[in-house]
Amino acid sequence: MTKSDEVVYVGLEEPVNLRRAVLESSKSMVKLLKGQQSIRELRATKYRTTEELRSITAQINELIAQAKQLLPQMDSVNIPQPEKEDRPEKAAKPKAKQAPVKKLKPQPIVETHTDKLERELHEIEKKLKTL
Repeated sequence: MTKSDEVVYVGLEEPVNLRRAVLESSKSMVKLLKGQQSIRELRATKYRTTEELRSITAQINELIAQAKQLLPQMDSVNIPQPEKEDRPEKAAKPKAKQAPVKKLKPQPIVETHTDKLERELHEIEKKLKTL
């Protein structure tokens, strides 16, 4: 055997703790890589959405230009302004009479079976206290 082929063993202090630390660091690296991948996906989605928005905006601008061409041309100087009429101040309008509020007749309270039982139970408890 040559020197390069020789196997050398090294003693590690607390190999379990060292292994745990390596596994925890690899676990955190995996989490970081997942986070980085999700950021990449978000950026790609943002880019696609932005490009779609740009194309829609360009289409809207084209449609606006077409609409302007179809509309008749008018000079803004020749547009007649509506004359403001001197209107007398409106007198305070009397309030409209409101319909009188109809008083509803109180409906008789219908006692349910459970209400009757509760009332009877309450009466029985009163009698027991007096005894």
